[in-house]
Order: sequence, then structure tokens, then C-alpha cells
Amino acid sequence: MKHSRISQITFLTAALASTQSLPALAAGDNAPPQTFTAAHEEVDLSPDRSLRASTNLQRDEQAKEELGYSLGMQAYTYGLPSMRFEEFRYGLNLLALAHARRELNTFSQSSHDGAQFNELVHVRSLSTPSLKLGVTPNNDTLYSSCFYQLKNEPLVLTIPDIQDRYYSVQIVDGNLSNVAYLGTRATDSQPGKYALVGPDWTGDLPADITRIDVPTNEGFFALRILTDGGKDTEEVTTLQKQFEARPLSAELNGTVVQEWQDFPRPATEGELPDYARIVDFAQRNPPRNAAGRAIWDSFKHLGLSLDEPFKPEHIDPAIKRGMQRAIAATRDLIAWKVKYRGHKSKSMWNVDLVGGRYGQDYLARAEGAIQGLVVHSAAEGMYFHTYHDGAGEALNGQHQYTLTFSPDHLPPVDAFWSLTGYTDDYNLVENEFQRYSIGDRTGGLSYNKDGSLTLHIQSSMPESGGNNWLPVPDGEMFRLNLRMYMPKPGVLTKESIEHYVPPVVKTTHSMAAK
Repeated sequence: MKHSRISQITFLTAALASTQSLPALAAGDNAPPQTFTAAHEEVDLSPDRSLRASTNLQRDEQAKEELGYSLGMQAYTYGLPSMRFEEFRYGLNLLALAHARRELNTFSQSSHDGAQFNELVHVRSLSTPSLKLGVTPNNDTLYSSCFYQLKNEPLVLTIPDIQDRYYSVQIVDGNLSNVAYLGTRATDSQPGKYALVGPDWTGDLPADITRIDVPTNEGFFALRILTDGGKDTEEVTTLQKQFEARPLSAELNGTVVQEWQDFPRPATEGELPDYARIVDFAQRNPPRNAAGRAIWDSFKHLGLSLDEPFKPEHIDPAIKRGMQRAIAATRDLIAWKVKYRGHKSKSMWNVDLVGGRYGQDYLARAEGAIQGLVVHSAAEGMYFHTYHDGAGEALNGQHQYTLTFSPDHLPPVDAFWSLTGYTDDYNLVENEFQRYSIGDRTGGLSYNKDGSLTLHIQSSMPESGGNNWLPVPDGEMFRLNLRMYMPKPGVLTKESIEHYVPPVVKTTHSMAAK
């Protein structure tokens, strides 16, 4: 062993001694990997010349701009969910007011003066193309939402006893990451009272109220209740009224008059306003753990801080140029990423086995915020989406497609499944038949003789009729979403899911509309 070790050392010394020095390169040149030289048995361990202190002022300016660009993309990606959250919150308020002025009963009476903090607002009908929420809404459940503010005290949710249908309460923080669930799966449909407790509150709760700690003072929860539409919608609106959200003080003392607080309008004025918004929201809702705070150690190079006000006038002009470039580049990044969530199945569906519990995956969080606002955790609901057919070609309504589930691999769920089409703005597809989704609860589905199920995806009604038909926009790009609510355990792995997401097949024969 000693002889072998000596041989290795001799070989290394000889190799170093035979290495020739390369010509020196000017600072900033694309230098090759550093070469160690050992002429006269001397080894130079100095940093590569391209990394030493610059003497080129032009190079310095470019370096600062690239710093603003690279860190600016990270900061913009990090803060995009909070900006989308604020925009959606304020926009929902305007939408509710607009519908109230037109005397439409789209939203519950509580929102006729606009939506406000800690106010539970119910949507009274299934989603349609005219309700342009831009959040990839399903057409299976009625939605309700409440934007909470927990800075002063907890918010108490009263959950009724619902045993005959699926429902869920998805609780997210201000960055649109999942915190907790209540409902059919999570709490076995049991009624009860739950308090959303913000990070600054230190009081005690009554024994009959279950505590749910939320990491940000601002956020919201989404209530979904399954409905078959038609008269069943009236049943669900009755159930909606049984859900309550009240500040703890009002819960403990029913005579307390609740003071409603309006949503702030997102600020768009001033220099680099998007970064100012990111800082402002993060200072109101700072990350509470070390992992969440760590990235802000880098953001300080951009003048972004959890403790100090954002002052763009104090930022180096070159860094600001990079930060401005970073906005457009990040938007390009997200516009690409929304097409490829998670990983690609062999059949060209996007598969996400994690969902809305993002941790420190800020890119996934930003993509989810744009594409759907909030994303279910996989155990609650799995989303599969695609912009492509099984051959990898973009979906377009000028073509006709089929999707066939084999008899042994129909979507395995304990709640429901559905297939829905969307336009490129994440809204439902307008069609004269008012059919926006198709799934296991669709009346009149026709199965093949072997038990398989073929769905027709096209802009006009198939010759075989409309029972198995999902309308898509004529001659336009579209997107498909396959939802599996409360998926069975066997579907929750990367390997098994391949059997349950068959390819979308472009047909070659013509189908005339009836």
C-alpha cells in the first residue's frame, strides 16, 4: 500500500511539472478553466485572473446591472404570488360591486357593498365563461371565499354538518401556499369551530374551538361544495349560508359590532413599484422561519429588506436597470413554466404530485399563483393539465381529438373527476350548449363495449351526439384540465399515474356538426 501511494504522488508531481502556463487573459475575457503550474516545484493557488478585482469601469457597470438582473428575477419570482393575491383580492371587490350595480345575484348579499376583510362571500352559481376570474375555475362546485386579516385577533370558522356531498375548505397564506384543510377528506365531514390564528396573537382559545396556526396575517380560504347544477344549486346555496366567519371577539360576545375593513388598492405608482409592493407585503407578512428569511439576505443587494423601507432612489442606477430587465424576463419564464407544471407524463400531461404546499420552491409557487391562484395539495385533488396532444403538438380547436380511458384505469377517486377546457386566459370555453366540463357525474355518458370511455374534444358536436362531448374554442389554442378529487392512494405515484392519464389523440377524419 505504501508503494502504491508513493507512485500516485510521483505521478501527480510529474503531471503538474509538465503542465504549460497559458497566456494571461484580460479581465472579463472568457478564460478557460484555471491551469495549475508547478515550474521549479512552485504551485500558484491564486484566484483565476478573470475573478480578481476589476480595473475596467465599463465591466463594473455591466456587473452591477447583471446583479440587479439575476437577483431581480429571484425577487420578482418570490413576490409574484403576493402581488397576484393583492390584485385578485381587490379585483374581486370591484367585480362584486359591478354585479351588484347590475342587480345580478352572482354573489351573496354580503358582497353588495363590495368584498371586505374577514367577510365570507359566496358565488351563487357554477362558473361560466362570463365570470372571468382567470383562475382556472372548475364547473363542479360552488365557490365561496374569505380574505382574512388576523393582525388583531383570530378569525373563527363555523363548519356545518354536511354528510351527503363533497366539500372542502382550503386555507392558504398570503403567498398562496396551503396551510390546512377542513372538509370531507380532512376532517371526515364533521362540524365544528376552528380559529385561524395569526403569527402575532398570543391569547388562549375556548376548549371547543380548534386552533389552526397561519404563518401570515393576511391570506384567504376557499370553500368548494359539490353540486350537480340546476335545482341542486339551490340546496348548495342553503348550505353556504351555514358557514360562518367571525372575529374571535364577536364569537365570544355576540353583541360585538364587527367593523368591516376595505381591501387596499395595489400601488402602481412610483419607481420600480412592483418591487415596492413585494417589500411592503413581506414587511406586513414576514417569513417566520429561517428558510423563508434566508433569501432576503440576497435581496438586500437590491435594496429590498424586511426591516427598512424600499428607497429606489438610493439604488445604484446600473442595478436598477438590471432589476427592470428582470421583470420582463421573469414574465417570460412564468409564461413558459405555466405550460409545464411538475413533470411530463409519457402521454404529454403535466403531472404534479405535490400541489400547493410549496416550501421554498418559489418558481412552482409563482406558476401556481398565475395559473390557478391556489392549487390543491395532491391528497385533496390532483390536477393534470396539458396544452399538447399525445404527439406533442399544441392543442387547437381547428382539430378534433379524443381521450380514451381504459376500463381498468378510469380515474380512481373517492369524490369525483372531471375534464374541463380553458381558453388561454384561464377561463371557461364559451359555447351555445353551455357545457363546460364532462366527468363521472355527467348524465348520459356512453361507455364502449369493453367498458372503456372515449370523450370527444372538438369545437362542433360529434356525429355520435353530445353525450361524450367537451366543446373547445374553434380555431384557437386551448388547454385541458383533468381533475381527480380525493384520488385513491394508488394514483399518487409517478409510476402508477402513467396508466390513468391517456394521451389526447388528434383524429384524422372529419366530423360534421349536427
